[in-house]
Amino acid sequence: MLERNNGRAPRRAATLLAHFLFIVIIFVLPELVMMVAMPNRRIVAFYPGFYIKTLIYLLAFYINYYILVDKTMGSTSKRRIVRFVFWNLVILAVGVALCYLSSRVWFPSPWRGNRAATVGPSLRHMLKSASFIMRDGAMLILTIGLAVAMRLSVKWKDMEQQRQEMLAAQRSTELDNLKSQLNPHFLFNTLNTIYALVDVDPEDAKGAVHRLSGLLRYMLYENDGSVRLGQELGFIEDYVALMRLRLGSRPVFVDIEADEYADTMVPPLLFVPLIENAFKYGNTAEPARPISISVRVEGRHIECRTTNDFAPAAAGSDRSASGIGLANLRRRLVLLYGSKASLRTSVEGQTYKSSLKIPINESYG
Repeated sequence: MLERNNGRAPRRAATLLAHFLFIVIIFVLPELVMMVAMPNRRIVAFYPGFYIKTLIYLLAFYINYYILVDKTMGSTSKRRIVRFVFWNLVILAVGVALCYLSSRVWFPSPWRGNRAATVGPSLRHMLKSASFIMRDGAMLILTIGLAVAMRLSVKWKDMEQQRQEMLAAQRSTELDNLKSQLNPHFLFNTLNTIYALVDVDPEDAKGAVHRLSGLLRYMLYENDGSVRLGQELGFIEDYVALMRLRLGSRPVFVDIEADEYADTMVPPLLFVPLIENAFKYGNTAEPARPISISVRVEGRHIECRTTNDFAPAAAGSDRSASGIGLANLRRRLVLLYGSKASLRTSVEGQTYKSSLKIPINESYG
C-alpha cells in the first residue's frame, strides 16, 4: 500500500499542475488577447464579466472532469454516449447564453435605445455579437474537450496500473505454485537417498536426516522472493554433501565460487533442478565416471553447469519426472527474467550436459 501511495503522489502532483496551468490559461490568455485587441479597455480587476465567463468555463470543465466522463465515458453503451453528448450540448447552450448575457450587461450596445441608429451600425453590432458568441462557444468546446482528454488520461493510467498489479500478482502466484511443486519433488528424491542408507550405514542415515532438516528449513522458512548468492551456494554444497552419501566412492567434482558477488540477490532454488537431475539420472552402473557441477560468476552472468553420464534406458523409464522439473524451471526463468536467461541441455553419447545462465543484478519477481 505504501509503494502504491508513493507511486500515485507524483501523478497527483502532475494532475494538480495541469489543472493550475489550465486555470491560468483560462484566466490570463483571453485577457491578454483582449488587451492586445483593445488597448484602451479597462484593466482586468475592474471587469467582472470576464470572471463570470471564466467561472462558466471552469464549471464546464469540472462538471465533465468529475461527473460526466466517469458516468458516461469508458463504455460502449450507446445510451451513455448519447447522454454525454446531450448534457454537453446543454452545458454549451447554457454557457454561451450566460456569456452573452454577461457581455450585454458589462458592454451594453451603444445603439440600444437610439432611434436614429442606422442599419449599418446595427448590422455591425450583430456581427460583432455573433463573433463573440462563436468565440465563447469555441472556448467552451475546447474546455470540454480538454476535460475529457485529461480525465480519460487519468482513467487510462489507473487501468494500466491495475493491469500491471494484476499481472504481478498472477506472476507471483504462479511462481509460488512452481516452488511448491519443487519442494515435494526435492523431498521425494532426498528421502530415497536416505532410505537407501538406512540398511547400509545407519549412522550416515542419521546424519543425512539432520542435514535434510537444515535443507528443508532453508527451503520453507529462510528464503522469500530472493536470497543472497552465498546462501544459495551454501545450500547447494549441503545438498551435494548429502548426495555423496548415496554415491559412496563415486567422484563428484564441484566447482562453486561466488567471488565478490556473494551478497548478490538471486531467486531461491533456481539451480537445484539441474543438480538433482545430475544425481538422480547419473549412471550408477559406471561408478568411475564422475558427476561434475559448476556454479560460477562469469562476466555479468551466473552460470550453472552440470555433466553426468546416464543410462538411456533408465532415464527413459522416468522421463516424465525429469520433464516436469525442467519444464517448471523454464517457466520460472520466463517469469523471472524473460529472454535474459537461458537454459540449454544436450546429450552427447551417454553424457548429459546442462547449462543455466542468469544475469546479475536484474530485477525479477
